[in-house]
Amino acid sequence: MAFLNGPRLLDWANSPPHLQFNKYVLTGYRPISSVQDCIRSLFYLHNELGNIYTHGALPIVYTTLLCYPFIRTVALLVYILLSSHAIYCAVTARSSVRRLRSFAWQALFRFSFFLLRWVGLGGGSPTSLRHFLMMDALAVLGGVINITRIPERFWPGLFDYWCNSHQIMHVLVVISILYLHWGVLDDLLWITSYDCPSD
Repeated sequence: MAFLNGPRLLDWANSPPHLQFNKYVLTGYRPISSVQDCIRSLFYLHNELGNIYTHGALPIVYTTLLCYPFIRTVALLVYILLSSHAIYCAVTARSSVRRLRSFAWQALFRFSFFLLRWVGLGGGSPTSLRHFLMMDALAVLGGVINITRIPERFWPGLFDYWCNSHQIMHVLVVISILYLHWGVLDDLLWITSYDCPSD
């Protein structure tokens, strides 16, 4: 994808402060950019190019509470509020640990729906739960790899452009989204053949 000459890239010490979250990636930082510069950065090599190209759980809540419309609506609103709060906390976090921690309540809320399904109280395809559990496991693994800065922590400078922790996290998140997709497909097939019990 990289075929344009970009601006002179910066090292970590001279990069904008909002990009200085990984001291082990030493070079390849974009300078402060306008909207046009950001779009142009899609076509030249820099240390976030892989992240850009490798960049979900309302269906889980909806399907689990399919037969309980009022509770489902409340739960969806709560999940949306938790997600909004998590995004705000992640954007304003001053460390990668706090950024990862900002999604904890959202994850716990989602996990409670996994428990409902596991014990048989919630709806959903019997096969979708394993997809959703794998989705969250991969996302957590990606977050841990990102905050521990592995592998670049051990070889500073070697992973500036490719295969650094942030890029590994993005790849794991993309794979986790595939698991979300497969789980949602299982649930959608389940919904087409399931009738809620009458009261």
